[in-house]
Amino acid sequence: MQTPRAVIFDMDGTLVDTERVSQTAWRRAASDLGVEVPERIWDAFVGCSMPDARAMIDAEFGNPALTDRLFSRQHVLYFVIREQSLEPCEGALDALRALADAGMTLALATSTAREHALPLMERFGMTPFFSSMTFGDQIEHAKPAPDIYLEAASRLGIDPISCAAVEDSVNGALAACAAGMTTYLVPEWATPTPEVIERCAAVLGSLRELPAAVLGRSPR
Repeated sequence: MQTPRAVIFDMDGTLVDTERVSQTAWRRAASDLGVEVPERIWDAFVGCSMPDARAMIDAEFGNPALTDRLFSRQHVLYFVIREQSLEPCEGALDALRALADAGMTLALATSTAREHALPLMERFGMTPFFSSMTFGDQIEHAKPAPDIYLEAASRLGIDPISCAAVEDSVNGALAACAAGMTTYLVPEWATPTPEVIERCAAVLGSLRELPAAVLGRSPR
């Protein structure tokens, strides 16, 4: 496997542990409203756009007013929990430093809007590592469409086939694979499907394994 010319990272659940915060907020919101949401829906929310998530809840309960209340409550809880307990994902800063020290070009491709994502990158000192950052409000189609990864590669001036992508979700991995990138999946909440496992270059236990996998070196 050739060493890529650039590595493009997802943010939520990959670099910053927002998926843990989000999942906690969803479950608390449902509990507050006395709603029992099937676990398969919480799993499907990982890497899912808000319109698609709303459609899932509408389809499950057939009550748009309930959907509105659930999403409103989760929104409030998410920001409270995020402020209290948000942390970088395990090994995130070490992986960024190792790849940057090896001379690798790094970029960000997050579904989150710039106004919400950039403060998190700055909060944890990650911004300086990236040559380019592409946000969810800058592309038309959300993951699993490949738009955001194609745009990230375009901004770097690098063929997507020469890029690696790092994701935590099934939808994100499918987006990166559809863009033609060598894709590394580091799942936490999402259970990778056989299709995704087959299409990814590797499924890693944590970001600590990433530099060796990308650079083709044996881990120390």
